[in-house]
Amino acid sequence: MKLNAEIIYQQLKKHYKVTMSGPHSEELRLGRPEFYMEDENVFLSDHLYLATVEHLPRRPQIRNSAVLVCIGENIRTGYYSERMCLITIHNRADFFRVFAALQAIYDQYDEWERTLYDHLINESDITQILRDSRPVLGCPLKVIDSSFRMIADDGSGFNTNWGTEKGQPLNADSLSTFMNASDLMTEKRGAILIRISEVRTLCVNLFDRQGVYEGCLCLEIENEEDASSKGKLAEHLASVIEQAIEQNPQITYNEKLSVKAVFKTLIEEQPLTSWQRGVLSASNRKYEYLCMRLAYTDAKNQVPSGYLCDLAEETFENAYAVVIDGEILCFVRTREGLREEIENFCAKMNLSAGVSDSFDDLFSIRIYYRQALAALENGQLTDPKKRVFLFADYALETMIINSLGDLPAEAYFPSGLRELIEHDESSGVSYIETLRVFLEENLSYTSAARKLYIHRSTLIDRIARIEKELGTDLHDTDRRLLLEMILKASEIERKIRGK
Repeated sequence: MKLNAEIIYQQLKKHYKVTMSGPHSEELRLGRPEFYMEDENVFLSDHLYLATVEHLPRRPQIRNSAVLVCIGENIRTGYYSERMCLITIHNRADFFRVFAALQAIYDQYDEWERTLYDHLINESDITQILRDSRPVLGCPLKVIDSSFRMIADDGSGFNTNWGTEKGQPLNADSLSTFMNASDLMTEKRGAILIRISEVRTLCVNLFDRQGVYEGCLCLEIENEEDASSKGKLAEHLASVIEQAIEQNPQITYNEKLSVKAVFKTLIEEQPLTSWQRGVLSASNRKYEYLCMRLAYTDAKNQVPSGYLCDLAEETFENAYAVVIDGEILCFVRTREGLREEIENFCAKMNLSAGVSDSFDDLFSIRIYYRQALAALENGQLTDPKKRVFLFADYALETMIINSLGDLPAEAYFPSGLRELIEHDESSGVSYIETLRVFLEENLSYTSAARKLYIHRSTLIDRIARIEKELGTDLHDTDRRLLLEMILKASEIERKIRGK
């Protein structure tokens, strides 16, 4: 396994009096140590050399990211520390013992890497991966999922402020730190240092192959130097955990249950807890959804609601189905061909569905739940033979019905409209139909006359009569809008009565 200078330095500190100076890379690029040979004059990039100070060349060629472990120091070591990473052993040390110590460091990390990949081959759980990593990283380890719940730890008794049992959410303070830390974004990659309840915590976000946030690996460290030496090792461990989750998605806590619980809270207009707000924030604005309100079309032939929810989630990929106060709701990720899938599902299960507009702001989910309800209710009233009702098709009806309140459409009739209706009841000429078509054709005499199959001059005479009876100019936008809404409301009422 490749290492970096910081890891070598921290490990050597356990046995020798050492200092590190000069530029160095955090990337894991250093292979096993090499003896520096006196007849060589070049220090290659990403190579780790061991030498005694007496054998260092006077005019070396130093490539970027070369690292030198030097036993002893003299006036020349200052030249090296300005041009490469220099780890100096100050006390007396045997050259071959130092070399053996360096090899032992690599042996430890090579064994760790073999252990990690053995776990991947054997599909071990994350808990065992963390337990075998604890001796190498030397600090407590935990993994939280995208719902901010603990799903694994190394059994070391991690900071109790986090929550200690599998499946337990972070407490309010810890979650707040996660959500408010300016650097800890769920899109951010690489090791991030934050404080959880005054404890330094090194975090590495976990992602799936599509870049979707899956959770976070957390290391409780002692100081800033730990963050520097363990950051890349933590990232390496995180990549192994990502592969383990990919092999066995059941490793992670059931996020779906958590998200559905938050949806239920929002729909019932209850306040969100800090943890619930964190769950929603982790998923918000990543995808577009539709809300479906499902209803049985035959009261005598109903399958259990729970079964229907399970079937909906199985049928629609990445869907959340819940029962709230007896209402079956399904939140489905939008995609091409979804309308046809909904139609087929409803036909197969003998259901009707009200479908909201698409949305990506999960915090506004109640609006789209109300849309789905309105689409189902108004769709069943006005088009009872259909199964699937899109809110977009019934938005106008919904707005008009809501605007009427408890009054019938007739209560809003302007002066003269009743006279026109009475005229139509005893005449072969319908002024109301003429008015409706003229408004639909945006006051175009030519288009309206063509649609009514009458001469343009005849239409002009009728419209003049209508305006006189109503006492209004149809070019007045407010009066025109009122008439259009009244005519639409009357049409809806006729459909309802006809049903």
